[in-house]
Amino acid sequence: MALRTLTEEDISIQDNAIRGTNEDAVTSKLSAVNAGYIQDEYVRYFLKRPVKRSPLINRGSYVRNKGLDTLVIKFLEIEDGKKQIVSLGAGFDTRYFNLKSSLRKFYKYFEIDFPEITAKKVAIIRKNKELSEIIGDDARTGKGGLELYASDYCLLSGDLRDFVEDLVPRLESNGFDRSLSTLFLSECVMIYMDPTNSNKIVEWIGENLNTTMFIVYEQILPNDAFGSVMLQNLKHRNIELRGIHAYPDLKSQKDRYLSRGWTHAEAVDMNEIYDFYIDPKEHIRISKLEMLDELEEWHLLASHYCIAWAYKVSTESQKTYDSVKFENYKKESI
Repeated sequence: MALRTLTEEDISIQDNAIRGTNEDAVTSKLSAVNAGYIQDEYVRYFLKRPVKRSPLINRGSYVRNKGLDTLVIKFLEIEDGKKQIVSLGAGFDTRYFNLKSSLRKFYKYFEIDFPEITAKKVAIIRKNKELSEIIGDDARTGKGGLELYASDYCLLSGDLRDFVEDLVPRLESNGFDRSLSTLFLSECVMIYMDPTNSNKIVEWIGENLNTTMFIVYEQILPNDAFGSVMLQNLKHRNIELRGIHAYPDLKSQKDRYLSRGWTHAEAVDMNEIYDFYIDPKEHIRISKLEMLDELEEWHLLASHYCIAWAYKVSTESQKTYDSVKFENYKKESI
């Protein structure tokens, strides 16, 4: 499907709407935390007024965070030297704080987002002692309060459409090392971009790093009835998923990397993650938190979101990186 050409006014309106999804994400995560689905001591600092989401949304937030955290931690557990993480469109994500407080080891954690978002995040971090203490005493702000730099953390303001030309040089000037094992994260971020721009990011990474992983969380299946309604609802909010028709299903999500020379790629929808890759004991625990009556709606919703991950490594490292995957509890029980 051909993408319509956006005017500067269109881009401004859509960018503003996309920035608003940051509050949606943090609101949903805090709701899941408050309901007991997930643990996160830091998300509360980034939202003034907690809002209780429906059990359906709480379960979705749980599966999203459980799935992503599982893969991130498995990446960090690989013993192949220092590691760095780059979170694209990080928003008010708190994964850095959770990883560091749980004593997970990494060389540096980079976050990138629009300056309107990073300015707020810097202010919140500086205001709250618990967050500032985790980052450390060496933290300093830059670009008029839009950015934050510390020994193992770097928050950069910028536009991912200018990733190669603008952000790569600034990442490297703040300690990004192409020789290290590097994980890139994108949670409902690249899907907002024109595929021409998002693919430049994937291609640059594959061409310039020897050992790297990419993990994305995105919507899929735009062409069925549920997907059409999903897109229409987003359109009413001035949000367009400009990448969804280029990568509309699990196969195309994998092919995005394999066709560009990456070593291996996988993609699973949220139904598969919940049904097969979450400990049955967790199923029992979360079923006691809230009654979820909308099971048919849950399965529909979960089928339209996926986690895809890919890695590009040398031949001798492939077996090691094959370990970054989900444990299949159903298979183990057979």
